[in-house]
Amino acid sequence: MTHQTTAKYNFVKAKILGGGTRAEGNSKAMETNDLKKMLENLISAQQEEAERQKLRDITHMKEFEKLTYLMETSLFKMNTQDDPETFLNKFEQFAQSYSWPKETWPQKLAPLLHGEAQLAYNALDDSGRQCYRKIKEAILQHYRATSDSYRQQFLSLKLLPGESPRFAALKLKDLAIQWLKPMETEKIQLLNKTVLKQFLNILPKEIQDQLQMSQPKDLETAITIAESSFSSFRNTKDISHKHSVLTGDVPMSPASLQNYDSVLFSGKKATCIGNTTPRPSEQAQVVSRFHSNDSLNSLPAEEVDAQSKLPLQRPGKKKLQEPHSLTTIKKRRLSENDETLNHCKKKHQEPHSLTTIKKRQLSENDETLNHYYNMEVKSRNILSHICNKLKESTCTGEEGNDFLKKLKEKVLKMSKNRDIQEEVFIGIFGMTGTGKSSLINALLNEFDLLPTSSLEACTSCIVQVQAHEYSNFTAEIEFLSKEEWEDELKELVGNCKHDRTQDSNVHNKGEDSESYNAKEIITAVYGSDGPNKSFPELVEKDIHGSLRSKFTAKSASELCKIMKSYIVSDSNEDSSCSYWPLVKVVKIFVPKKTCGLPDKVVLVDLPGSGDSNKERNNMWKEYITKCSYVWIVAEINRAQSNSNVLEILNTGLEGAAGGGRCQNIAIICTKTDNTGIKRNEMSKEASSKDERECIKKRNEKAKNTLIKKYNNQVKNFLMGSSDELDVDSKIKVFTVSSKEYWNIQRKMKSSLKIEDTELPLLQDYLKKIYKIQTIKAVKNYISEVSGIISFLNVPKEMAKDKANMNSSLYEKLKNSLTIEIKGLDKFVGDIQTTLQTQLQRGAREAVNKCRNNLESILNPKDANFSGYHKTIKALCKNRGSFRSSTGKFIDLNKKLASPIYAAVDNTFKNTFQFNRDTRRNIKGKLSLLQSNFEKDVALQSQSYRLIFIKTELRRVLVSMENEILRRKINIYNTIFKSIQKKLDQVYKDAYKMEGLNSMSSIQMMFRNKVREGQNSMFREAVEKMLDKFAKLKEFVITTIEDNMEISMKLALTQFPDGLNLPDSSKELEMMKKLCKKLNLNIFN
Repeated sequence: MTHQTTAKYNFVKAKILGGGTRAEGNSKAMETNDLKKMLENLISAQQEEAERQKLRDITHMKEFEKLTYLMETSLFKMNTQDDPETFLNKFEQFAQSYSWPKETWPQKLAPLLHGEAQLAYNALDDSGRQCYRKIKEAILQHYRATSDSYRQQFLSLKLLPGESPRFAALKLKDLAIQWLKPMETEKIQLLNKTVLKQFLNILPKEIQDQLQMSQPKDLETAITIAESSFSSFRNTKDISHKHSVLTGDVPMSPASLQNYDSVLFSGKKATCIGNTTPRPSEQAQVVSRFHSNDSLNSLPAEEVDAQSKLPLQRPGKKKLQEPHSLTTIKKRRLSENDETLNHCKKKHQEPHSLTTIKKRQLSENDETLNHYYNMEVKSRNILSHICNKLKESTCTGEEGNDFLKKLKEKVLKMSKNRDIQEEVFIGIFGMTGTGKSSLINALLNEFDLLPTSSLEACTSCIVQVQAHEYSNFTAEIEFLSKEEWEDELKELVGNCKHDRTQDSNVHNKGEDSESYNAKEIITAVYGSDGPNKSFPELVEKDIHGSLRSKFTAKSASELCKIMKSYIVSDSNEDSSCSYWPLVKVVKIFVPKKTCGLPDKVVLVDLPGSGDSNKERNNMWKEYITKCSYVWIVAEINRAQSNSNVLEILNTGLEGAAGGGRCQNIAIICTKTDNTGIKRNEMSKEASSKDERECIKKRNEKAKNTLIKKYNNQVKNFLMGSSDELDVDSKIKVFTVSSKEYWNIQRKMKSSLKIEDTELPLLQDYLKKIYKIQTIKAVKNYISEVSGIISFLNVPKEMAKDKANMNSSLYEKLKNSLTIEIKGLDKFVGDIQTTLQTQLQRGAREAVNKCRNNLESILNPKDANFSGYHKTIKALCKNRGSFRSSTGKFIDLNKKLASPIYAAVDNTFKNTFQFNRDTRRNIKGKLSLLQSNFEKDVALQSQSYRLIFIKTELRRVLVSMENEILRRKINIYNTIFKSIQKKLDQVYKDAYKMEGLNSMSSIQMMFRNKVREGQNSMFREAVEKMLDKFAKLKEFVITTIEDNMEISMKLALTQFPDGLNLPDSSKELEMMKKLCKKLNLNIFN
């Protein structure tokens, strides 16, 4: 009791026990009862106060213990350098000293883990994460495996031909650090001795002998001696047969390649670039990259192409090593019977200027591609040789030096860091469960690269797959930022709360249920109890801290296992944590040797389901515009009977042709092994041959049905209705069976032959796509090289004596080009006039249909409004567009703009076809301009000046093509983006609306806004489109005029006095031969 309570208690007691007269008895008895009640109340109040104090003390003690724990644990939180076993022992000692119950150890250890230990912890299931013994075993086993991997790499590392000793030594040291993880000074000294010993072992015998005589005390001294020895040995003889090979065999390290920039005009004799010592900053970059690619230098020597050798030296002169601009080039197959090769083995190596050519597995069995590869290699070699000659060129005077500098820069730019081919994106579309992932696995000859096992699972993010030159499998992931995810999470939590108070069976009714999707996403990331938690409780878990943006594995199955939680949503899988809701895109790189995927061909698996996330929605739209080819995938039994293909064309792919790069669409029918006939229904005499014939017959019938049903629709979708369409051409339809393909590959029982699965046919189709791109790119590159070398031969024409003649020629060519440009200007102007008429008509139609189009989105006839209001809210959140979990695509902006697009689609698609020349498209008109101008050039006396001008026009038109396509996409999207901007405030306000009548309020807001501003909204959209088209017209005309004026003046005016250009007549003759072999009309 407190002091005051005690005093009151004693006073009350005295009053009760005190005496008095009988007369006072009755009144005092009543007073006594009151005092007793007062005493009881005081005692009860004191007891309650004591209980409250006890609770406060317990709370304070818990907070104190938590604070103490955080302060103590922060002192020894795991870091990258910690030995895992030592760290865990330290943790156990700490836990025991604080008397922590052992069942709490896993919970308290988890936030202390870092790096590889955290990965091992995350790989455990829920039961494993609750057991400290299992956690410890998993971490130690993971580290032992990782450490052993680095140990094996350390012991197996070889000094590759052309690789600098310093680069190899740094790789050894980095591997040793990862293997041994030294901390104390003594351990570091021991590590340095281990690295030094292994470094000596990998050097050639002659270098080893010299180092043993010198007895270097540390690694840096050994590197310095080795570099000096390498230089001296290379100046006298080959070090050994093992370490002296053709320059083409040298696998260049990235750091070595970067040094090429400084070699070309260094003023020194060109030597093997592979022997250049990387700068320290480059070494650090390369060594750090080595771990993400343990096959950095594992390219086999037999994959070098013999025909990439091209002798350029003058007869009778000793052949010196020429520069190798191999920035991105990998080795090609070398033939041991090649005379050039045998000749080079006896003498010094021939020049290779293979700046951007990569090792191409595909070329081994394709004669046409081999032919073009060789032509590209030879032209690069010639240009590399010219670069080497130009470094000796001089010119007197400031004007002359400036001219020569620009000339060198132009040649150098063409000869190095120039990748002549662009990536070709193939978008694979289809509803969930149609077998897109299985199709990609079969195309790449990897059974389990992409997850396909679960019947309920589906690919939930964009997956991009392409080949690379390394031997490992790599995945790179782009995530939503922490801020983007938290914004998304707030909305998801809100949807879960609304669902508990409004509608619980929306999903069962077949409608888009945002609440159902929200629960699925939160459960995937935060576990089964996630939907019941508040937003602050969920964000306490640092999800982004456990994410990894890059994975590397030695096999496809290993990568698949790691990546599954990042790619697949599986409602039936009891996974502790999935990350797919946070993923924007996953980029997977597979070894070129095994997958057979052509270089520069990128397969994009676009998910059949969607969600309301704005960032992923925008990424999906971005990939649609990238895809030049589209494959629509559907199960064969459904492709004929329902409208899946048509629905994808009209909704999912809407705008891919007009507002994207799509020029080709194919239909892929999957699961064609399913005939619908059960085996027990077949007679015993029936054989697999009968079943095969049944399947083949059904597949052929399906092809004919689909071609007949969709051929014209696909053509109209791509090119609009035109009298120039090739009526005989048909869309590609493939009937594939991944299941039968793998049965055959694994020598299991199968009903079909390998060719019946049509996977080989589809693989050949990929190669054909690649071949078209390669041939086009090589021809354009060789044309440009021919023009440059022709220009270098201009001084042989005695330019000063022909000054007047050249001036007259310039005027003639300028007038000729002006006439052609006027024709082009009129052509584009006529298209602009046509578009203006059509746009104005479309705008009037849009006003008339505006109300109906708006109601079709806000108030659809077949919608279940118990849940559809959430779809509208999601649409408002994404500024007018929404892709549902069933793959259905809704876009209010495009729906309102649809009459305008309908009016201009034919003209727009016809105008911007770039896969063929017609009289209605810009490409056809540009080709006609080039052809007519070349005819005018041919009427003049042939000279190297004119050849340069002719090739410059071709270069300008080729480079302009991509910019025209980019602007075309921008022009097409102007209409719906303008409408979107007009409705932006309504989207923002509608998204904030809450309450029982919010749907009615949202509908009214849109109706009022559209009714008030529909005339100006569509008029402004049309004006913006016409303005951008006018700017495109101006760009095309001025680009040709300005560039060709510069090129013609450059070719036909007097060169600076004192200009001393090298003799390139032999290189010119070589280029003439190359052009003749490729049927390029350059020198004719």
